[in-house]
Amino acid sequence: MEMKFALVVYSLGLIVVRTNAQGTKCNHPAVPLNSRVTLSTPEPQVGTVASYQCDEGYETFGDTKATCSPAGKWIGEPPFCDLLDSSRENQDLIDPFREDQDLLDPSKEVQAGQLGPIQRPANQSTTVKGGSALNANDGDKSTEHDGKRCSETQKETSPWWQVDLLKPYAVKAIRITTRGCCGHQPLQDLEVRVGNSSGDLQKNPLCAWFPGTIDEGVSKTLVCARVLVGQHVFLQLVGVEGSLSLCEVEVFSADEFSIDRCVPKNSPDETELATFRQTCYKFETAKGGSFADARTTCRNQYGDLVHSISPSDNIFIHSELDRRKSKMRTQFVWIGAQKEPSVVSRTWKWVDGELVQRPSWGKDQPNNYNGEQNCAVLDGGRQWLWNDVGCNLDYCHWICQHGPFSCGSPDKLANTTIINYNNDIGSTIEYRCPPGHMLVGDSTRKCGTNGLWTGSAPACKYVNCGPLEDIPHGTVEIRDGGTTWYGAEASYTCHENYTLIGREIRRCSGDGRWTEEAPRCLFDWCPEPPPIQGGGVSSSGRRAGDTATYRCHTGHITIGEQILSCRLGGEWSGKAPTCKYVDCGSPAHIDNGKYELLNGTTTVESLVEYSCIADYWMTGQKQQKCTREGKWSADAPSCELITCEEPEVPAGSYVVGYDFNVHSAIEYHCEVGHILLGDSTHTCNSNGEWSGTTPTCEFIDCGKVAELQNGETSYVNGTTYLNSEISYSCYKNFKLNGVSKRTCLDNKQWSDVAPKCEEIRCPEPTLAEHGILSVTGNDRLYGRTLIRTQESTNSGTSYKIGALLKYRCERGYKIVGEPLRTCEDDGRWSGNVPECVYVDCGTPEPIEHGNVMLPSNVTYYGVLALYACRENYELNGVSRRLCQENGTWSSDTPSCREIQCKEPEAPNGLIVTVNTYSVGGLVKYQCPRGHTMEGNDTRVCLKRGEWSGNPPLCIAVDCHQPEDIENGRVLAVNGTTYNSAIEYHCVPNFVRVGPYLRKCMESGEWSGETPTCKAFSEAPQDASNMTTHIGIGAGIVLFLLLLLGLIYLKLRKPVAVKNTENVEGAERKEDRSAAVMSYSTLTDRNGGCGNVYENINGGGDENVYDAPYEETGRRSSGEYEPEPVGRTNGVTINGVAVR
Repeated sequence: MEMKFALVVYSLGLIVVRTNAQGTKCNHPAVPLNSRVTLSTPEPQVGTVASYQCDEGYETFGDTKATCSPAGKWIGEPPFCDLLDSSRENQDLIDPFREDQDLLDPSKEVQAGQLGPIQRPANQSTTVKGGSALNANDGDKSTEHDGKRCSETQKETSPWWQVDLLKPYAVKAIRITTRGCCGHQPLQDLEVRVGNSSGDLQKNPLCAWFPGTIDEGVSKTLVCARVLVGQHVFLQLVGVEGSLSLCEVEVFSADEFSIDRCVPKNSPDETELATFRQTCYKFETAKGGSFADARTTCRNQYGDLVHSISPSDNIFIHSELDRRKSKMRTQFVWIGAQKEPSVVSRTWKWVDGELVQRPSWGKDQPNNYNGEQNCAVLDGGRQWLWNDVGCNLDYCHWICQHGPFSCGSPDKLANTTIINYNNDIGSTIEYRCPPGHMLVGDSTRKCGTNGLWTGSAPACKYVNCGPLEDIPHGTVEIRDGGTTWYGAEASYTCHENYTLIGREIRRCSGDGRWTEEAPRCLFDWCPEPPPIQGGGVSSSGRRAGDTATYRCHTGHITIGEQILSCRLGGEWSGKAPTCKYVDCGSPAHIDNGKYELLNGTTTVESLVEYSCIADYWMTGQKQQKCTREGKWSADAPSCELITCEEPEVPAGSYVVGYDFNVHSAIEYHCEVGHILLGDSTHTCNSNGEWSGTTPTCEFIDCGKVAELQNGETSYVNGTTYLNSEISYSCYKNFKLNGVSKRTCLDNKQWSDVAPKCEEIRCPEPTLAEHGILSVTGNDRLYGRTLIRTQESTNSGTSYKIGALLKYRCERGYKIVGEPLRTCEDDGRWSGNVPECVYVDCGTPEPIEHGNVMLPSNVTYYGVLALYACRENYELNGVSRRLCQENGTWSSDTPSCREIQCKEPEAPNGLIVTVNTYSVGGLVKYQCPRGHTMEGNDTRVCLKRGEWSGNPPLCIAVDCHQPEDIENGRVLAVNGTTYNSAIEYHCVPNFVRVGPYLRKCMESGEWSGETPTCKAFSEAPQDASNMTTHIGIGAGIVLFLLLLLGLIYLKLRKPVAVKNTENVEGAERKEDRSAAVMSYSTLTDRNGGCGNVYENINGGGDENVYDAPYEETGRRSSGEYEPEPVGRTNGVTINGVAVR
């Protein structure tokens, strides 16, 4: 593999040298998809400038120019062109900029609509009022939020925004428009992700990251590090505490084509076009027409009404209609779905004949009124869900759907050229490479019906196969000027009387090798071909390359090679074949039929033909042949009785008869409400078809009648067809005038004339002096109340039964009698007219430390008296009293009492001092010794009867864990807070210099200085003195423990102890003594009790020192053990000798 690579490099080097000798040139530059390139010179040479331009509807990302350098290479990477928009709406777009250079020519405006994510579903982590996530994909690129134009989240950690593109797209770039000045946090540490996960955004691959801060009110384009395919685009401020606000987000992709491809060439631009999922949509919202008109218009535009709508198509179409809703004259829009014209049919099909699998019906739809609603519309009043309507409505808008008319500019790689360029649908382009180069990939690409080029752009690879040597008894010649690069041909010829064995032509292939093996030149002549039994042989000659052909006699088959070739060296290519006699025997007999031997024989290649008797037809192969295997070519056929297919059953009919054999008969009948048109009886003929023409059943329907005013109409059978009945009834207090039942007749009309319902009414009611009358439920005033006084009465008015009279009195008067009267079914008002009597409660009594106010400055029936207290007083009782109809004020007279605060809280042992509990009073807090205060030490009694703020906290002073000492251990006996103690111990062979016990002081520091452990130089004592030392040490220890314990109990308060190092579950010394472990089984090398700390650095078990303690119970004295007085060979823990 490495040798091949080196050869290619070397060959390329030769080419470069050759071209430099003739003048340096560059290869043809690469051209990205949907773009074109223009060269400043006819051929690319040093100084040539390649200018790139994107197709209509696409934006350019990157440099638009590249220059051919003296090194024969283009300076500057080709740009890429991505689609921004797919509709003709929202065309005023801002050019995107990078920090260092423009991505677009600022002098040009982008003339394209929004691909995505305009009107795509969007959401965000949180939402503030007016900052909907949809504001960032509505096409409005204004940078002024104004409380409604931009999206905005609440202030939170790592806020995010997301959009659903409805299908996966290959995304290359995203452009965002930030919110303008002022008052909002600029975007920073922005992360963009693209993928198919809608829940966990971190699962989606990272597209781009901007670690800096984006200026306010600008458009910023972020280019993905690589093309990412995904349906969801996420934007997030990573690790930022703040709010995410976006005025517009635009996603760029080349997966959709521009709407310019939806318009035929030389046609005017359409303003209502949009594309989605590589399909063109035209929204006809400026005019209306019937279903047939709409479909004719769409077909004239090489398409049809919109059909085969998927769930994602639904979302796209609904959003587009919402954008156009304000300009539409009707909320009905035709779609390409129809139902079979029948009352009972429920089958809906698209206009292309496919069955509608999941129709999106609106509420109470379809209802198929009168059986004539056979077309479907998108209903804006039902959130664009389906509604079935009559196909003849002539005012509905519609949506046309069709494919594109062309593809964009095809892409090509460097050093390739395109010929036969045409971008119309169905056209084919061809790629070519310069001489010496091999085309890697498909040489042709076709403009597909989806508006995209098939396959991918091929590449050109330079190949040189090197020279060839002559062959023995022959020569080789390199054609086309002797070049040996890719595609070169080498031709071989042999000397006289020699034959070429192998390929005459060899070609330089793409792997740098010549095709096939080199041929050979060999001498040629063969003997006579051998004869065979049962056949003959004929030959074209006996020179090399001639053939001998063998043929067998009739009834025989050839076994072996039928044709032999004369080879070089005088031999035939194989052995002569043999001829074998083959006979298939008599054919099989069949029931209800017969057979005939057409050749009169049964040997190989003989034919037999079968036939059936009358009223039977054949199933199987009619004619068969005797094969080389001695068998007939197929199984014998069978003769079966002729039967007709299941008869057609038209809508509204059914068939009687279950025998479909020849000469059998069936009868057609119609369902209820239908009349039979045609012959009712049909017979199965000998050709397997039914006689006559299938009859039809005409449906007779009288339709629904108008609703009966003030009554009800009931369809007795639940139908409106022939012989159906309807009955009429009136509402309560109405009577029927006319027939109560009607029948559907043969003429499709209902019998008789529709009846009417008449009403009974009451006269104008009487009104008492100082009274007011409210009338509810009168004609044309139903649901409203008519108020009348003595001055506004109308003696000419009448009222329907059930009308309600409500009597009330003028201010200061109470009603005496029943205030409600009803219009009865006899035309009279119920009850008697009530009277109005004047009531006065007098002046209400005053209150101490407060006042009473009369808002109306009167004291008659129905008025209020309001009570209020002076400052620092609160009301005890009701604040309002009402003058009642009995002439007294409601409730008891309230009083005013002084506002006081409750006893203040005193948690955590706080010391509380209160000077007064009245408003403005103060409470002072103090902490006990050894504690610090956190919070305010003073609180004030407020006017609402509560102390201001919260009580402070008392936190115990903490001296923290002391530092370790070298060659010793530090044990926290009962914690590290105020009044706690710590002990210092040295390892064996070391003695402590400094205090044994230190105490946590009120200042937060440990008492005394930190002790040290120094090496002990005294020689070990004899074992014989051990007993004496132990006795003396024990006595001193007990004495010191008793003394220290008494002092400690006097001074120390209970303090919680926390675990420290190896002393687990430590408690107060009053409750738990130091842990002691018995080492009764430990001995030294001589069998005596040794020190367990010996050899601690000699590689022994480290756990001997790190965890030597084991609990043995509680000490009864509850005192500290003093430091040991002397040093022995035994083990000591906390100053106590271990047994």
